[in-house]
Amino acid sequence: MSDIPLAEEALRRVLAVADRTAELATELATALRMRPDDAAVRTAAIPLGVDVPAFGPAEFEALARHLELLDQLIAAVPPGADGMRWRYLDEAVLFRCDAEVGTPFDEFTARVDISRVIGLTSGYLSGRTEVLARDETGRPVRQLERSISRAQPAHLALAGADVVDVCKLETIDYGPDEQVLRWRQVHSANGSAVQDDGSVLFARTPGGGTGVTICAQQQFVLPPLWRAITPVLWPAV
Repeated sequence: MSDIPLAEEALRRVLAVADRTAELATELATALRMRPDDAAVRTAAIPLGVDVPAFGPAEFEALARHLELLDQLIAAVPPGADGMRWRYLDEAVLFRCDAEVGTPFDEFTARVDISRVIGLTSGYLSGRTEVLARDETGRPVRQLERSISRAQPAHLALAGADVVDVCKLETIDYGPDEQVLRWRQVHSANGSAVQDDGSVLFARTPGGGTGVTICAQQQFVLPPLWRAITPVLWPAV
C-alpha cells in the first residue's frame, strides 16, 4: 500500500486540529479585546469601501443570471458522504451543501432574517450593510454588504493570513415557499478575496420542515508560506 494516502490523511488531521485551535484562539482574543458596546460602535464606523451610486438596477438584475451557471455546474457533481458537493473552477472552489431542519418554513423565516445571514456565519467579525431598495412590506431586496471574517481556513491566520474582507452586491427574493439571498463580490479592501459569489436558499419541504441550501464560489488569497508549499503538498491541501 502506498504511503502517500496515509501521509495525506495525517496532514488533513493535523490541519483540522490546527484549524480548530486557531478558531478558539481568535475567538478568545476577540472576546478579551471587546467591551460590550464595542461591536455596535465598530460596525457603525466601518465604511462600505465602494461608490454606492455606481451600482444601478442593471447590476442587481444580472446577479441571478451570473449565479445560474454556477448552480448548474455544482448540481452535476454527486454529493459526498457528508452531503457536500464541491469541485474546482479554475483556482476557485465551487461548493454546495444541503440540509433540512424540522422547523416549519413560516416559523423559520420569521425567526431567521435571510437578508442578514452573512452575519451569522462562523468566523464573522464585523461588517456593514446598506439597504438600497425594499419591498412593499419593508424587507430588503437590494443591498450592499461589507463583511469581515477570520481567515479561512482559520489555521492560515497562524501563517500570517489576513482577515477575509469582502464587499458584496446582494439581492433577496421572497416567495410563499422559498426565500433566496444572492451575492457577488464587488470589492475586497485588503485584497484577501479573489472571488466570493454565492447564494443561500430557504425552502418549504414536503415533510413540513425547511430546506437550507448554500452554494458558493470562493477563492481566498493564501499567505506567502502557503503559496510556496501548496504546490508541493497538492492535492493533500
